[in-house]
Amino acid sequence: MSEVATVATGWGLTFVVVVTYSLWVVSRGRAIGRELGIGEAESPGSKRDTDLTTDS
Repeated sequence: MSEVATVATGWGLTFVVVVTYSLWVVSRGRAIGRELGIGEAESPGSKRDTDLTTDS
């Protein structure tokens, strides 16, 4: 294998490892967020307190 092929293989494997690890970190973060209730999307029918108007 030539030096160019060796370097290209090394960069390719490094890229695959970094992308795989990044996807794992994102999925793990989302799973932890769901467990803690962080970043939950509200259902369209629910209203937050700031959305409600009061009669004055």
